[in-house]
Amino acid sequence: MKWLTFVGLWFDLAGAVVMALGVIASRQHIKQVTAAISGFNPAEQADRARQSNLAITGLVLLSIGFLMQIIASWPR
Repeated sequence: MKWLTFVGLWFDLAGAVVMALGVIASRQHIKQVTAAISGFNPAEQADRARQSNLAITGLVLLSIGFLMQIIASWPR
């Protein structure tokens, strides 16, 4: 059963990475997308950049937590 916990945590970590990659965007991409949708809108660009930064922060925190759980449940 320890192996199931161990493998499950790796799947949780992979899922967190996939979800975060859907939100993380480069500054250049943010400028291109907001320009195409609503023209030059600095407030919208700043909001998108903030969302991207929060996604990166969330991914780092989730990764640390999952890795700590993986180490704690390492099968012996």
